[in-house]
Amino acid sequence: MKSIFTFRKNILTTSCLIILTVSVSMAQRPKIGLVLSGGGAKGISHIGILQAIDSAGLKIDYLTGTSMGSIIGGLYAIGYSGKQIEKISNNLDWDAILSNNPNFADISIDEKDEYGKYSVELGLKGLKPQIGTGLIESEELWLTLNDLFLPVYNIKDFSKFNIPFKCIATDLSDGKAVVLSKGEIVTAVRSSMAIPSVFTAIDYDSTKLVDGGIIRNFPATDIKKMGADLVIGVNLFTGLPNISKLNNVLDVFYQITQYRDAEDLVKEKKLCNLIIEPPVEKYSAGSFDAIDSIMLIGKKTGKLYYPYFKHLADSLNNLYPINYNPDKRLPKTESIVIDEVTFDGIKNTSMSLLSDKIQIKPGHSYTANQINKGFKKAYSSRYYDNVYYELKPTTKGHAKMVCKVKESLLTQVKLGLSYHSYSGAAVLANITVRNLFLDKSRTMVKIAAGEYFRLMIEHKQAFGQKANNYINLCYRHENLPLNVYDGSQQTSLYHVNYNQFDFNYTRVFGTNWSLAAGIKQKRNTFSPEVTDNLKVDGSMNNYFAYLKSEAKTTERRLYPTSGYEFSAEAGMVFNREAQITIYNNDSKTIDTSDIINGKPEFYRFMVNYSRYHALSKKLVFLYTLQAGITVNSQGFIFDNFYLGGVQDLSDRQMVFVGLYEGQITSTSLSSALVGIQYNFSGSLFLTGKVNRGIYNFSTPTNVYDEDKLKWINGFSLGLGYNLSVLPMEFTAMYSPEIGTIYSHVKIGFLF
Repeated sequence: MKSIFTFRKNILTTSCLIILTVSVSMAQRPKIGLVLSGGGAKGISHIGILQAIDSAGLKIDYLTGTSMGSIIGGLYAIGYSGKQIEKISNNLDWDAILSNNPNFADISIDEKDEYGKYSVELGLKGLKPQIGTGLIESEELWLTLNDLFLPVYNIKDFSKFNIPFKCIATDLSDGKAVVLSKGEIVTAVRSSMAIPSVFTAIDYDSTKLVDGGIIRNFPATDIKKMGADLVIGVNLFTGLPNISKLNNVLDVFYQITQYRDAEDLVKEKKLCNLIIEPPVEKYSAGSFDAIDSIMLIGKKTGKLYYPYFKHLADSLNNLYPINYNPDKRLPKTESIVIDEVTFDGIKNTSMSLLSDKIQIKPGHSYTANQINKGFKKAYSSRYYDNVYYELKPTTKGHAKMVCKVKESLLTQVKLGLSYHSYSGAAVLANITVRNLFLDKSRTMVKIAAGEYFRLMIEHKQAFGQKANNYINLCYRHENLPLNVYDGSQQTSLYHVNYNQFDFNYTRVFGTNWSLAAGIKQKRNTFSPEVTDNLKVDGSMNNYFAYLKSEAKTTERRLYPTSGYEFSAEAGMVFNREAQITIYNNDSKTIDTSDIINGKPEFYRFMVNYSRYHALSKKLVFLYTLQAGITVNSQGFIFDNFYLGGVQDLSDRQMVFVGLYEGQITSTSLSSALVGIQYNFSGSLFLTGKVNRGIYNFSTPTNVYDEDKLKWINGFSLGLGYNLSVLPMEFTAMYSPEIGTIYSHVKIGFLF
């Protein structure tokens, strides 16, 4: 307590001497300059200092910043208060900002099938893989900055902001500092924080810009050049961190950028009248998982310096009275009329595709949220590495929109690893070519090479005013086992080749819902590998005409915390043809093809709905309802539904913990599941699930026969590690009706 009192007494004495010295030599109010250094996540502590400055009523006249200091400083300079910036920070999705990946909910449902299912994705130019100037483009960062800086879309000279502002970047061609004071504020602050090899470099005139922290992390020189008489500096660099604290790629590259800063800082600090250094040394540039703690440190530091700010503000206001309200500095701009839309960077894709996605019509008024929604939809089409916009003011409340486009390479190669208890180990490979035959198309070849071979060839063609109509043609081949069980006992193992052609028309509504109508032609060949009694050999062909609806609103593929997944399919199976031979133990053969041949068509219905509700930041409640029924089916195994497994692997499977895949087959199934998902540390998840179901309740003559139905129950406990390049899940499960504890393992991605 005594040390804090002594500290406050010292800074009050210092402030008195500063004000007296400056005031005696000046006929007008001294100009206050504020310098905010870079520091990655540690820069969140700047916000607490700004709040203390606001509370004291101290008017800042000039502001400079680097890297994170440029973003927070830029927001403060255009008129956001410290409290408003804290609210912004708390609402940001830092995981999305610090990644190349859009939120899964923003991915169009026609692209969700292949998004986030591989460890590595590389663009090909010719036959050469292409690597950018950084790991992260961060579409989310661009659009977030566009939203936040919309109030000053019409101000291109930063000296015209509520507080004149400059930020620092580094010229990648010669390593010299570039002081950004005019142009697009979003581009300026994005350049200032482009940590080399982490964030991509930003094009600027004929060169590229990267993080200003490389050359000048604490830009006090520039605040003096702007005309500041009193300089307050907030410095987050207190020396190079111990090597043991470098925990991720952001930390490592930030360490590299600070070598020069260690020398430059001594000179820059001498230009300041007051240096504030929040005690954040135990955190690193990449500590975005600890922003609440860092924010608290900033607030405590701000309160410590509040007496200085208050005394300085009161003294200046007594000598030079002004009318100043820190909470009413931000210009009001809620929407803008877009007069014209132009495109910059389109070479290999069409302007109509981008126009179809963003849905910005000249002559209409849009909020930032409405504009961003369209650009997220465009980015989620996977045609672009980056797509954002600049607004060029025309008349009051109006602007010309320039769409800035960085196209993805049209050919993408994707690789992943897979191990599953049912399908074994495999290497996944995918080559996707866009616009191979026609504009707005996706052609894909995908294989799983391993214990069981799988192949998919698909061509998807979009058309229509909003590019939300699709014609799809797909061929699938799968070589998978078919296990036949009697309770817990596996009685047979069959080798099955599945071949399927699928032709459908799909209409996408919004982002997350689709409706399809199509026809599938299927051919299955099967032969026994292991059997206790009868051996069945042969093949079966059929056609399936169907209607299908899908919706997915979850925010990520694995371990979602909100949203739902829905699918429903109804259709008719017809033109069935079979060649089936049964071999019994007496070596007699029986041709049973007439079980299928000549039989009338039958009807199949299937529905699945899963919902996720966050109970807290770490705890999620989930449930699943599913049902399937066939009408007029003869109950042949390849016509049935399959119950069992932890993940959905086939089009007629129903997940049921406690059972292996296909441990129960039936013409009718229905079940309900409830579970809890707990994120107990980082990317580690613990899940507990309970499900209960009925089956065999439908017969050829009755849709529901209570006397025939059977009950089944199951329980599971799983441990998952949601590592983006190789997710893992280990599950133990049990069904009291089966009486056996099973283990289940999934590593990597599913085909």
